[in-house]
Amino acid sequence: MSSVITTLSTSSRPIALGHLTLLHNVILSPMVGVTDAPFRRLCARGGAALMSGEMLSAQAIKYHNQKTLNMLRFYSDERPVSSQIMGSEPVIMAEAAKIIADRGADLVDINAGCPVPKITKTRSGAALLRDEDRFAAILSAVVKAVTIPVTVKVRIGVRENEYLAPALAKLAQECGVAAVIVHARPVSRRHSGRPDWEGLRQVVEAVRIPVIGNGGVNAPQDAMDFLRISGCAGVSVGRAAIGDPGIFQRIRHFLMTEELLPAPSYRDKLETLSQHVLWAAEFFGERQGLLRLRKLVPYYVAGFPNATQFRAMANRIGTIKEWTELLKSSREALAI
Repeated sequence: MSSVITTLSTSSRPIALGHLTLLHNVILSPMVGVTDAPFRRLCARGGAALMSGEMLSAQAIKYHNQKTLNMLRFYSDERPVSSQIMGSEPVIMAEAAKIIADRGADLVDINAGCPVPKITKTRSGAALLRDEDRFAAILSAVVKAVTIPVTVKVRIGVRENEYLAPALAKLAQECGVAAVIVHARPVSRRHSGRPDWEGLRQVVEAVRIPVIGNGGVNAPQDAMDFLRISGCAGVSVGRAAIGDPGIFQRIRHFLMTEELLPAPSYRDKLETLSQHVLWAAEFFGERQGLLRLRKLVPYYVAGFPNATQFRAMANRIGTIKEWTELLKSSREALAI
């Protein structure tokens, strides 16, 4: 197999998702507990072409769980924005999608790849990979229920060298889905191991709709490999964006020029964290927002000379005032 498909396939270019056209082909992946509105706003500022909300329960949305509905608040500076739902019942998924559309999301994404047991035991997430009838019924119901574009995220298979994604992508296309996002690893590998770019290419060749590759896009060179080897239309970046939302712009620049821009400096990371603190407190309320932010702090300060001390202090504070003081003292300690 040739490792080069076309020059165009490795460039940064627009992607048409139904009537929605993304400015380029580097997007944010949905991540539970991470891709809330404050984080999405940072990624929009960092150059992502599509902001993806974290996976939400369709049942919780249908029955108006207030905590879940609170996550369906969107800002003008984070658009276009997608909201991802999980569930196993077509009718409930369709009703949840309607609510998402009514609340202003630009796109709805269906999760058919989450490997977490508490999700799969409900016949949701990755359980749909081996249940084509239910998979198709859910997609058809959601597509018919909303006028905004619908995408679906799948895994390449359940086990190594088991390529379920091509057939599922064909089903998705027949159901009217605008694009398929494929995590290029099987469920059995979770988030580890080399992405299966050759297997992803089978999905690309199976359908006419855009296929977006995901899983292991940690650097601009990874994005280039996804595009060059698989021929996918774009890439979806997840964990690499935590603490470094500017990675989207660096990937896009590399795809256009093959020039690597420098990684963010200590000053850059502290400035981004400072904004994250303010937006988290604004969205969730000061106490809850800053508590939620704690798990992301290690990503921001990884590599810092005083990282251990910084994390320990961050885990003890709960007000914006304390955060401001910590960030100020950290800048001074780093002589920046």
